[in-house]
Amino acid sequence: MRNIKLLVTGPSSQVGSALCARALGAGMSVVWFDDSTLTSLQLEPIQAAISSYEPDYVVNTVSDSVVDVAQDNPHKSHVANHDVAIVLAQACHGLDLPLLHLSTDYVFDGEQRVPYKEDAYTAPVNCFGEAKLAAEQAIKQHCPKHIIVRVGWIFSAQGNNFVLRTLRQLQEHHYVKAVSDQQGCPTYANDVARVLIAIIEQLECDINVWGAYHYSGAEVTTWKGFAEAILAAAKKHGVTQAQTINAVTSLEWPANAPRPAYSVLDCSKILSTFGIRQRPWRSGLVKVIDQVFRAAE
Repeated sequence: MRNIKLLVTGPSSQVGSALCARALGAGMSVVWFDDSTLTSLQLEPIQAAISSYEPDYVVNTVSDSVVDVAQDNPHKSHVANHDVAIVLAQACHGLDLPLLHLSTDYVFDGEQRVPYKEDAYTAPVNCFGEAKLAAEQAIKQHCPKHIIVRVGWIFSAQGNNFVLRTLRQLQEHHYVKAVSDQQGCPTYANDVARVLIAIIEQLECDINVWGAYHYSGAEVTTWKGFAEAILAAAKKHGVTQAQTINAVTSLEWPANAPRPAYSVLDCSKILSTFGIRQRPWRSGLVKVIDQVFRAAE
């Protein structure tokens, strides 16, 4: 196989960071954009910058994904989640480069009670989901050679995510609450990086598989169930006195943005197309928490 070069946007994001490390480990070359290049939103300079790196694939992991902050500042969210995507799509099409892009389970309204397939009806209930759906539509319009991977409930040992926030609460308080009426699938950022690399390696075979795919960690849970798994792992490290996670409803939780009550993704298409199986999020969670406390020693 030839030496594949990736251009990664958002290299400091949870998935971007994991992707850069994993791609290098897989023998790929990796370059990345400085955020200031993208935030100009100027097509010609961005296209010229991409061309100067001579990548084989562009992978966009940029995402303003703090949902409540996005709800308070929809314009900023739209710029980060949509405007960047549209100019990247235009640039990649102009250079005849494939674009891989991360989207979200929050493009769905949560009214279903069976896992969402890629062609299910989309109706976001918050500004973050609206911006990400608009980005998907722009990419489909402007860049035929695209792979969109919808993911949800991303966690890692860095950034602002549910695992790290819950760990802080467990260390600081005896009483920790979590929402018990929203269902989804936590997803380890390193597993998403694995998925992106597996897709790229198969795109090298010149197969026509462009389009949208779903990937998440295996096992449906609630935020409360996720928090209970975090608590169990934290106890093994002796860093919390908390004993239980207390359930609250979505209405009782102080959130600015509504969330879908059910955002479970059907991942059968990515399995049948690329042979990519879901990995249990619990094994990723153990790795993350071990990493967090090793770093603190």
